[in-house]
Amino acid sequence: MGDYKTIGILSALEVESDIILKKMTDTEVSVIAGMTFTRGTIHGKTAVLATCGVSKVNAALFTQIMIDHFRPDCILFTGVAGSMDPSVRQMDLVVADRLTFHDVNPHQLEFCFPNQVWFRSDVELTDLILRNARGSKSGAIITGDQFITSRDQKRQLKKRFPEALAVEMEGCAVAQTCYVNQVPFAVIRCISDLADNKAEDSYDTFEKKAAEKSAGVILKTIGCMQ
Repeated sequence: MGDYKTIGILSALEVESDIILKKMTDTEVSVIAGMTFTRGTIHGKTAVLATCGVSKVNAALFTQIMIDHFRPDCILFTGVAGSMDPSVRQMDLVVADRLTFHDVNPHQLEFCFPNQVWFRSDVELTDLILRNARGSKSGAIITGDQFITSRDQKRQLKKRFPEALAVEMEGCAVAQTCYVNQVPFAVIRCISDLADNKAEDSYDTFEKKAAEKSAGVILKTIGCMQ
């Protein structure tokens, strides 16, 4: 297992990071370029936590600043997502084995820097999370700057990405930033909605419970790191 002396943790929303923040001790807050990072201890490990807000740009910015200023040995992303597959229901956990952008032409991803269509999660970290996420599924997650709220949108995305299990707004931006910096990463999402016409109502109902479930797995995973 890798030597994870400093662990970076990111989420989009405070509801997704609050449970982790409450478990941190000896905390110290830093504000860099208007972005807030909390450094502390979790299960005897040094951890740096940040809530990046929604969107790919925010996720990439926070990830790069976290890498530059805190030098984490790995980065974990936790939060909620919409389902992209009938086998994935509300409150199910999905651990990404790979991620891509659904709102960027694949040819642009392939032929422009960093010349990757899919960004693959660190196998060791992913396996560790899966061992601590009972009943979870591992597979592809797709990322874009839209909250998917219609069956038509979902159908079109599923046609393009039949392997996708979940859709969200930050994961692949974190993955790409980690990839170019050669930092191991993993992404876990708990399903808050089915990315359909009822997505907004479902999200409101399941958001907090789903966020807490995903964050709880991250805390357990950190506890298992050497």
